[in-house]
Amino acid sequence: MIEKHNVSSYNRSSSKKFNFIKSIALVLLSSIALYSIHFNCLETPSEITLLKLAECPDAEIYRPKSYDSNKDVLYKIINDETFRNKSVVKMQNAVRIDTSSYDDLPIDVSKNLEKFQHFNVFHKQLREDFPLLHQTLELHMVNHFGLVYIWKGSDESLQPLLLMGHQDVVPINEDSLDQWDHPPFSADYDGKYLYGRGSGDCKNLVIGNMEGVEELIKVGFKPRRTVILSYGFDEEITGIRNKNAEFIESIYGKKSIYAVMDEGGVSLSQVGDSTMAIVGTGEKGYLDLSLAIQKKGGHSSIPQDHTAIGMMGDLIVQIENDKYPTYFTQYNPTFYQYVCYAENAVDIDEHLKHDILYSQVDELSNLNVRNYINSDRVTSYAIKTTQALDMIQGGVKVNALPEFVELKINSRVALEENITIAYDKFVKDAKVIADKYDLGLYVQFPYSNDTIEFKPPTDVGILTVKPINILEPSPVTTAHNSKWQLFAGTTRHVYEEIAYPEKYIDQGKRVIVTPGLGTGNTDTKLYWNLTDTIYRYRPGVLPSVLAGSHGINEYIEYDGHLQIIAFTFEYIQSVDESDD
Repeated sequence: MIEKHNVSSYNRSSSKKFNFIKSIALVLLSSIALYSIHFNCLETPSEITLLKLAECPDAEIYRPKSYDSNKDVLYKIINDETFRNKSVVKMQNAVRIDTSSYDDLPIDVSKNLEKFQHFNVFHKQLREDFPLLHQTLELHMVNHFGLVYIWKGSDESLQPLLLMGHQDVVPINEDSLDQWDHPPFSADYDGKYLYGRGSGDCKNLVIGNMEGVEELIKVGFKPRRTVILSYGFDEEITGIRNKNAEFIESIYGKKSIYAVMDEGGVSLSQVGDSTMAIVGTGEKGYLDLSLAIQKKGGHSSIPQDHTAIGMMGDLIVQIENDKYPTYFTQYNPTFYQYVCYAENAVDIDEHLKHDILYSQVDELSNLNVRNYINSDRVTSYAIKTTQALDMIQGGVKVNALPEFVELKINSRVALEENITIAYDKFVKDAKVIADKYDLGLYVQFPYSNDTIEFKPPTDVGILTVKPINILEPSPVTTAHNSKWQLFAGTTRHVYEEIAYPEKYIDQGKRVIVTPGLGTGNTDTKLYWNLTDTIYRYRPGVLPSVLAGSHGINEYIEYDGHLQIIAFTFEYIQSVDESDD
């Protein structure tokens, strides 16, 4: 563990003069953006004493009391070739069944059962591959194709543990088939990797949960705390047909679940010499919106100076140049991700470490950290609202002026903001263009069916702004309680003592388990009523976003799948030993 700064002697009243001088220095330095320049002008980090407002929610290794008696089972899961090969067959069976969800699937499932028959094929395969699970757990079919398995515990006073995933996968673009090294539903396995659509998102989680449960049944485990497995069938198309959470709530009530674990987070990530497991404890909000320009058409031989497409192009430039602000606050679990890295990494730059640890009391340090995170596209999404201009359509003929042009945008809303704040930014951008080209401006706001006339229609045309889909940022799961200690501690236990015991035999090496921000909106949004504790995490080796999920050549490293089984096996037992 890196030695922490000594802050016990900090005194607010005795430091007023220092703070005054420091504030002047900050004003003089505020225009300096580069890291190295900043620290050439200030004292070294060890010479500055400030109050830290947060520390890493660290966790000691946690293993269930039954660990010693089940070591052979865990060794078999991770190392036995026979077990591995049998597991591979189950994964192959799952991946080879095409359970694609298409955007045009009907909402009313009952009246369109034939559209969802591929899930019946999947369910039949699950019954064949997991007979013990289906003999032991109660299966409830929810809205025809949702799966809810209930493993009743002996103590009804304990809140159930809920493990979840989804059965459906993203469809294959037929035009990309020649770019797949392995056919998307072949489930080819080469001894290290298993290939195919859904292998990483997220049939490996569904199958891994079931394999872990069956291993528990085989050793005679009988839960004290009820365990629920819940698998929806339309996660990839917003989950609007998923009624599993409503069904569970009808049985157990609101805020009745001990914790939920779903896909998400970052499995294992190598940051320099540090290995991190980042558990999603929050998700950004979701906003789809439409901006449309209606304008008189005509023959393209006598065009206006600015067609509807030209105006929309200007609006696009306005939107993309008008960036959302960045944040680095304790409300966002990303903050603790970087604090944990700063406190535990052995190879972190000392200046960066200082800025992270003192970011909440030093404005310049906060700015430096935000610039550091925002400089990388992969990490920048976590500290700001994003905007992706994804769809545009307009015009019907090359020699006819367009009369209608529509732009659709997807925005993921920062936890420090909300849908209204994010939406207002697009309204502001639209107003700039409406004023510039003398367009009328109509705006429909979220949570309202009314359309507001910001500017009346003109002879030029009308610009309209309206929401399509909205979801507020999620509640944030705390990482400062015993539930987190157990989850993070079990994660360390599985990686350090079961999966890689030789790698972590050195006391100085460890896996840093931290809170983080979920990379996408999952079915967990349907479960907010059931619990305040949601962990978006899929154990394993590779983050799914780096293994082709939703893209070409999706695959998993099979060691990671075995780690899901081991984690399920251990986590259920660990939670079963704890009291509410």
